[in-house]
Amino acid sequence: MSGRGTGRRVLPPVPVAALDELIQIARRFGRDPEFTRGGGGNVSVKDGGVLYIKPSGVALGTLTAVDLVPLDIEPLLALLHSGDAAAEAGGPGADDAGAGGDPVMRTAMTARLADAGGRRPSVELLFHAFLPERFVLHTHPIAINAVTCNTDGAALAERLFGERAVWVPYTDPGLPLARAVAEARRAHVERTGGPAPAITVMQNHGMIVGGDSAAEIDERSAWLVDTVRAAMGRAAAAAPATSPGAHLAPPSMDPTRARTLVDVIAPSLRGLLARGHALPVVTFEDAPLAASFTALPAGRDFVQGGPLTPDQIVYSGSWPLLLDVPEATGRDDVLPLLRARLGEHVAAHGTRPIIVIVPGLGLFAAGESWAQADTARNVYLDALRVGEGALLLGGVRALADAERTFIEAWEAEVYRRDVAAGAECTLS
Repeated sequence: MSGRGTGRRVLPPVPVAALDELIQIARRFGRDPEFTRGGGGNVSVKDGGVLYIKPSGVALGTLTAVDLVPLDIEPLLALLHSGDAAAEAGGPGADDAGAGGDPVMRTAMTARLADAGGRRPSVELLFHAFLPERFVLHTHPIAINAVTCNTDGAALAERLFGERAVWVPYTDPGLPLARAVAEARRAHVERTGGPAPAITVMQNHGMIVGGDSAAEIDERSAWLVDTVRAAMGRAAAAAPATSPGAHLAPPSMDPTRARTLVDVIAPSLRGLLARGHALPVVTFEDAPLAASFTALPAGRDFVQGGPLTPDQIVYSGSWPLLLDVPEATGRDDVLPLLRARLGEHVAAHGTRPIIVIVPGLGLFAAGESWAQADTARNVYLDALRVGEGALLLGGVRALADAERTFIEAWEAEVYRRDVAAGAECTLS
C-alpha cells in the first residue's frame, strides 16, 4: 500500500509493525466464534494521521495487511463533528445508489489513500477514527450480548462493569452510531470528571475495546467476557429449576421419528426454497438449544420475538419459520404441511426464511453454499445462546420494528452480506 490515492494526502510509509500487531488482534478474535462470525466485527489501527481499517464483509480471522483500507483521518473527523443533520439521510432510501447514498461511504471514498481493490472500509470507521486508543476492536461476543440484548441492559452493564465501560443505547449503524458513542463518552467525562474508558458496550449490538497494544485489547476483552460469564454462573446457580432460562429438556423425540422428519424436511426445503434452477444447501442442527429450548414456552417466545442484532438479520434473517409437526403427522403429510407454513410465512413477512425450527427436533439453515448455510446455522445458534443468557440475567430485548427494518433495508448491510457470501463461496 503506497503511492497516491484518491485523497489529497500521500500515504506515509506503511507502519509494518503496527499492521502486524493489528493482524494478530484480528486473527485472535476473528478465529474465536465466541466473539464473531462470518464477516462481522471490525478492527483498526491509527498511525501518522492514517486509519488502517478492515474492509466490510471480510472476515477478521482471515484478514491480511494487504486487505486493510488506509484512510485520511481528518475528513472522517470533520464529518463526525460537522453537525450536518442532512448527512444522516444516508440510510435506506438515499437518493444515490450504492455507497454514494451514504455520507460515511462518500467521505471514506474521498479519504482513501490507496487503492482498496474495490472493497469498502467498514461502515463503522467513524468511531474507529475518533477513539483515542491506537488499536480499536469491535466484536459481537455471545456473553456480552446477553447483557446488551437484555431488557435491563443499561442497569445490568452499570452493575457489572461500573466505570470501566460506557453504555450506548441502540442507535442505527454508521454516522448516527458514531455520534452516539461520542456523546456517551462526553457525558461520562462530564459526570465523572475523569477520562472516558476504553470499553464501550452497545445495546443489541456488541462491544468496542480500545488499547495501545494487543495485550491491552486481550486483557480488556477477557475481563468483560469473564465478568458476564461469572454473573450468568451465579444466576444459574440461584435460579429455580423451573425458571425460563434453566436447561429444561422436554421428552426427547423418538430417534426413528426424528430421522424420518429430517430425511423429509431437508430435501423438501431445498426444493421449496429454490430460486429458479439453483437449489440451496440445507444443513441441520439438533443441539439441545435448537431442539429442546425452542420447545419450551420461553424458547418459542424467543424464536417469534424478532432478531436481537444486526448480524442475526444479515446472516440468519429476521424471522425464522417455527414449524410444529404434530405427533400424528405421517411422512406423506410433512411436505404439504411445510409448503403451507412456508406460504403463510412469506405472506406474513414478505420473504422466505433462512432458518426453519422444528421444536423438539432442531433447526434447518439454508444458504447458496455450504459455508453460507453453516454461517446462518451458527449465527442463529449464537442468538439462541444470547437469548438463554439474557433470560438468566433478566429478560430478552429484541430489536424494535424501526431498528430491524433499517438494517433489513440498509444498502451497507446488504453489501457486507454479499461480500461475505462471495468469500465463503471461494473457500467452500
